[in-house]
Amino acid sequence: MAMSDAPDIYPAVFHFSVVAETPFAHCQRLLDLLADHDVTAPFEAGPPSKSGRYATFRASVRLASREQLEALTAALGQVPGVRMVL
Repeated sequence: MAMSDAPDIYPAVFHFSVVAETPFAHCQRLLDLLADHDVTAPFEAGPPSKSGRYATFRASVRLASREQLEALTAALGQVPGVRMVL
C-alpha cells in the first residue's frame, strides 16, 4: 500500500518514553513542552536504568498530525540531558 493510500490514523494517542542522564534537572522543560498538547496519561517517572545512570519519564499524548508527532519528538530530544525519545 502506498503512503497516499494509507488510512489517516490521526488524531491518535502516542506513548512517549524519554531516557535522560541522571541527575536530570529539566523535568519542568519536558512538562512545558507537553503542556501545549492533549496529554492523556500524565507525565510520570519510570524506572531508572539498572546502573542508575539513566532516568526514564513517560507520558501519553493525543496528536492531530504526523507533523505534530515529529515536532514534539524533536523538541523533547533537544532538552539538555535527554539521550533518547521513544
